[in-house]
Amino acid sequence: MDKILPFDDSPIYIEFEKLVQAIFHNNGFKTEIPSKKNAYDFSAKIDDKFAYVEVKFYKSKLPKLDLLRKAYLRLLSQKDDEKIILILVVSSYITPSLKQEIYKETGVTIWDAKTLFSLAFDYSTLYYDLENILTRAFNEPLDDLMIVDNDYKSTIITSLNSVSTIKAKEPENEGEKLCKDLHALKPGKDDAIKFENKCIDILKYLFNNKTDLTLWETQPTTDDGLHRFDLLCRIISSHQNTFWTELAHDFHTRYVLFEFKNYTEEIKQGQIYTTEKYLFLTALRSVSFIIARNGADNNAIKAAKGALKEAGKLIVILTSEDICNMLKLKDNGDEPAIILRAKIDEMLVKLTRS
Repeated sequence: MDKILPFDDSPIYIEFEKLVQAIFHNNGFKTEIPSKKNAYDFSAKIDDKFAYVEVKFYKSKLPKLDLLRKAYLRLLSQKDDEKIILILVVSSYITPSLKQEIYKETGVTIWDAKTLFSLAFDYSTLYYDLENILTRAFNEPLDDLMIVDNDYKSTIITSLNSVSTIKAKEPENEGEKLCKDLHALKPGKDDAIKFENKCIDILKYLFNNKTDLTLWETQPTTDDGLHRFDLLCRIISSHQNTFWTELAHDFHTRYVLFEFKNYTEEIKQGQIYTTEKYLFLTALRSVSFIIARNGADNNAIKAAKGALKEAGKLIVILTSEDICNMLKLKDNGDEPAIILRAKIDEMLVKLTRS
């Protein structure tokens, strides 16, 4: 798939994909990168078996089911021959029963973290490289994921003998439609409410209300009645290493504020100062995302960095282009928070005393 891997978060994704390809090589597969854009990651051939392989790197031990579904349906859309085998490789753990359900529905074979450890077991460098990547990703012990069942190991490649007769289907592209809807709105006051409502629809599509964000309170007013912001969400507590769990821990926050600016030009520093007034560390509300159609000028960016440096308040500015990139990631079955992680990394890495 066409991957969006900005800033410092991209190396681990690329590293994982290369490692997966090396595991295929060491198990007797010949691999090749496709020439066409937006295709699968690589093809793999062994004996008379030929497969399209898509690799998904998730930072949690258990995957988000909505992302997983989009990933395997997207891979099914690439099937252009009855004899093609479809393999979706994911960094998370997938239960055997779910693997069977997915294969029955789509003919896509899932190779998860346990499968990869089994295939890498006889190659010490690959095995320990895999352990290193997944430990960094999950930020927790891998435990039984690393235990190799020899009976299972012996069936991984031989099970590819059965070829599914399920035909290709067009993938779901809800994110693409939402992006077009957003761009169709005119910048300025006339479509400001429509812009706000569309952004909320987009956020609800991007971030599952069972694993990421909940509450979704629109237009809440402060106690003094003087200030009203656009949207307030509560982060769902989870033992999984999700982006939102990391954010809650790193910035000591339970709530996230969203502001929507459908301005014809870049937002100014005044909008940053207004948003900063709504953030309070003692109220566990220290993080805000401003979706500004045309981004922010240099003074606004400096003001956001100043709020982080001086008061520990995180204000992240997202453009409509950033939002559409996140929608594209979601449609492809990738984690849309890649963009948010990258934005925050860029702010923290470049932060200075002056």
